[in-house]
Amino acid sequence: MSTIRITQHVSAPRGAVWRAWTDPDELAAWFWPPAWEASAEFDAQPGGRWRLSSVVTGMAVGGDIAVVEPETRIVFTWQWDGDAEETLVTVTLRDADGGTDVEIVHERFADEETRAGHEQGWHDCLARLGA
Repeated sequence: MSTIRITQHVSAPRGAVWRAWTDPDELAAWFWPPAWEASAEFDAQPGGRWRLSSVVTGMAVGGDIAVVEPETRIVFTWQWDGDAEETLVTVTLRDADGGTDVEIVHERFADEETRAGHEQGWHDCLARLGA
């Protein structure tokens, strides 16, 4: 099994970054490219569900929320619609240099090709979050 580990600094307070992850409207605004017209659901509690879908591409991903530590850490499963593989994502937020360090650990990939594609996707997402 293969793992991604990325840390990105965001020039925003931790509470604002937390809302960007857990508020469905904010998540939809940055996670995928704006041209994809994303919609999101995010029930930020253990046992809650999340889902992100694109009107334009028809792509959708979602899963179950396992752990919620407000403004600090959230852990959720990740499964693309129509795909049998389920992976695990841990997002950790830390105060740093007047902003927030966002650490993503995405694990349980069955192969390197899938892991590499997701790694590029996370870099793209986190760049939009920082903007």
